[in-house]
Amino acid sequence: MTKNPTKKDAAMLLEFSLRNFFSFNEGANISFRVTENCPEEICHGNDYVGIIGIKGANGSGKTNILRAFSFLSDFCVRSFTKETEKPLGVKTFLGSRKPAEFLVDFIFNGVNYIYELRVDDDRVHYESLHRRLRRKTRLFVRQDDEVVQATDEFAALKSIKLRSNASIIAIAHHHELDLSEAVYEYFKRWVGNVTYRGLNESGPSIYSVAKLLKDDKENLAFIKSFITDCDNGISDIVIKEVVKEDGGRVFVPVFIHEHNGKKHQVSHIAESSGTNALFKYLLFYKMVIKYGGVLILDEFDINLHPHILPKLLKLFDDHTFNTEGAQMIFSTHNSEILDWLGRYRCYLVNKDNNESYAYRLDEIPGDVLRNDRAITPIYNRGDIGGVPKV
Repeated sequence: MTKNPTKKDAAMLLEFSLRNFFSFNEGANISFRVTENCPEEICHGNDYVGIIGIKGANGSGKTNILRAFSFLSDFCVRSFTKETEKPLGVKTFLGSRKPAEFLVDFIFNGVNYIYELRVDDDRVHYESLHRRLRRKTRLFVRQDDEVVQATDEFAALKSIKLRSNASIIAIAHHHELDLSEAVYEYFKRWVGNVTYRGLNESGPSIYSVAKLLKDDKENLAFIKSFITDCDNGISDIVIKEVVKEDGGRVFVPVFIHEHNGKKHQVSHIAESSGTNALFKYLLFYKMVIKYGGVLILDEFDINLHPHILPKLLKLFDDHTFNTEGAQMIFSTHNSEILDWLGRYRCYLVNKDNNESYAYRLDEIPGDVLRNDRAITPIYNRGDIGGVPKV
């Protein structure tokens, strides 16, 4: 159990495990838990961390870990709304007929839950939920399309018709049962730029973000402050409504630049890809931090200067700003960020014989890595893995 959950409704991801999923055969365990040896500036007095970075060579399997996070969230929240016969979007290791396996250990509303799932692309084979208060209690167990065990408070699940491609969590929410609503709400707070197909390179539309921000002074002020602090010549951002030729209306951001005492309006089309990326994704950061959840970003550094990356991560690391315990997991090709993350917040992914495996840097034996020693030079030499063979 965590040492000091800051709020009654704190949301904290402790561990996430996957097995037989995409390029992971034996699987991977992504743990946010840390030992007492973790430096104070990393864990802030907790026995868990709020940020995990994933590094590795191209094709090593970094995105597949994030795919697993995205799949779990989508399955628990939206699976009931999909067509009855629609595949789940699960690809097992090299087409294995065994089901993929997942386990999530988390805290929500001050309660520790453990959710387990075994599925293939066609159906759910096993699903269970445990709750740990003073002792661990198994709330329900599902085998195929039948609830084979349930506590008294979850007995109503036995009267619900299950669907082979839908989670009990999503089914119960659809039927307006409060039984597992806390679990549904927790997974609903996982957002990111990864889908079953991998990185969603287009991301949110800049026009849709502008529309959301047009009457949202709080979030627009946050985005303005962050972008103008990055010292790229922008002094202000305004949202304008534009009438299109067909009579439709669209909202667009206009960036204000000052030159010789005069203000000039610059379209987003003339701005850098980095500025546009910040404008589109900063709302993701703010909303996850506001409500508490997990931000899942593949290629976190895309289009961004390396110096901006720590500034973004500090949004999660600042507990006066991140008051709801929001967390972040991301992949990156930037190596300098290793020294900022430290060995307790970074996983390396390697591939051997086309099978991916992952390990956290503090799991590397010996004294190759120490808290007082820079990681980047050691990584770049290839001494700890996670680099391409070129």
